[in-house]
Amino acid sequence: MDPNQYDLIMKTRFQRIKDRVGGKGNKRYTNGEWSGWIHQIENEKQLRKVNALLLILLSSVVFLGPTPLIFIFFAIFAYMWGNYLYLTHVAKRLEVRIIEERLKLFTEDKGMLRLRITHNSLLPIFFGRLRVGTDKSILFQHGEELMHINQLHFPFQQIGRSQWEVELPFTAVRRGVAQLQLFDMEIDSFFGWGKVYLQTRDRMKFEVIVYPRSEQVMGLERILPKKQGEQPSRSSLFEEKSRVLGTREYVNGDPFGQIHWKATAKMASLQSKVYERTSQLSWLFIIDISTSCFEDKLRGMAFLVQYATKHNITFSILVNIKKFGSPSYIMLNAGEGKQQLNFALMLLARIKIENVMIPPSMFAQVVHQHALAYPYVIACAEQETIEKWDLPQSTEGFTLVATGEEVKMVKMPSLEKRKIVG
Repeated sequence: MDPNQYDLIMKTRFQRIKDRVGGKGNKRYTNGEWSGWIHQIENEKQLRKVNALLLILLSSVVFLGPTPLIFIFFAIFAYMWGNYLYLTHVAKRLEVRIIEERLKLFTEDKGMLRLRITHNSLLPIFFGRLRVGTDKSILFQHGEELMHINQLHFPFQQIGRSQWEVELPFTAVRRGVAQLQLFDMEIDSFFGWGKVYLQTRDRMKFEVIVYPRSEQVMGLERILPKKQGEQPSRSSLFEEKSRVLGTREYVNGDPFGQIHWKATAKMASLQSKVYERTSQLSWLFIIDISTSCFEDKLRGMAFLVQYATKHNITFSILVNIKKFGSPSYIMLNAGEGKQQLNFALMLLARIKIENVMIPPSMFAQVVHQHALAYPYVIACAEQETIEKWDLPQSTEGFTLVATGEEVKMVKMPSLEKRKIVG
């Protein structure tokens, strides 16, 4: 036989044996949508000791004849067989489901992870232990903080053919998104030796979105409308011709097209239309993830998007994080209202400073292109970075500055002033 062919045959044979042996230790049980566990039984050391003891007893029976050792032999054999059956079947039909798969909280808010554990086997669980680990955005009550995850482990018992709902309270400790990174169980044998280890085969669907808690921004009064737009404003010099609020007495100098003829006929005197005064008050938020005091500034950004929603201000968000597709950067399109606020808070929660940034020169071009449509730019970035963006002359730029005690808005000097100073 060809040596290469022989090696191939032996390699595949060893692989089949390995898979067959490994399949006995790791079993997957499915029940509807439940994807099952990686199921492993650990009792090899105890099994060797019991086998050695049985061998000694069997040898004693052979040499010494029928004695009470026979009873001891069968008692130990029944004990070992019962232990094997318990470990094999106690967790075979154990299911876990998460009742609420997604929660939305602000930092320092309280939440609850609710689990429904269904035990379909007749065998009771007397010595169970559950361990849950999540990202560091949340911390369980009585849990512990590790280097990469926060986890909680606690003992539990459950009778056969029962359902149990467990509530695990936690606190949102930092902005971000927390998912279940670890979920496993450990069940000790009722007979005193051996354990069953259970670990979920697929990651369980659970997500806690932690929004940054808003912090009031000082200097917000510096943003004043200065262009014709759609934002209602009593003090604006601009009028929206499509929005007629009422009529008034005609005054010399009123345009001919402003006369309200129906009201004139009704009042028997010339009446002029009164339009709603509007201004353009749209904001463009720009986030640079490399800026200092990032979390403090992001809390100010959360306050500003809530303020914009409350006052019906249209806003958009640009982030210098690279992504696949078009556009190649993260962007929230312009909009207003509660839905826009939800999108904005979701974006602020999911931003990670570890993400890959797009090149500064490319992002400067993106900022200039988008700023052309906005009278105001509010940046979560350093002042030196904003000066390199070359904002349009028609756009006023503001930067968020975190002083440790508060977040304030600082107006950037215009391009002409920067040239004079330079």
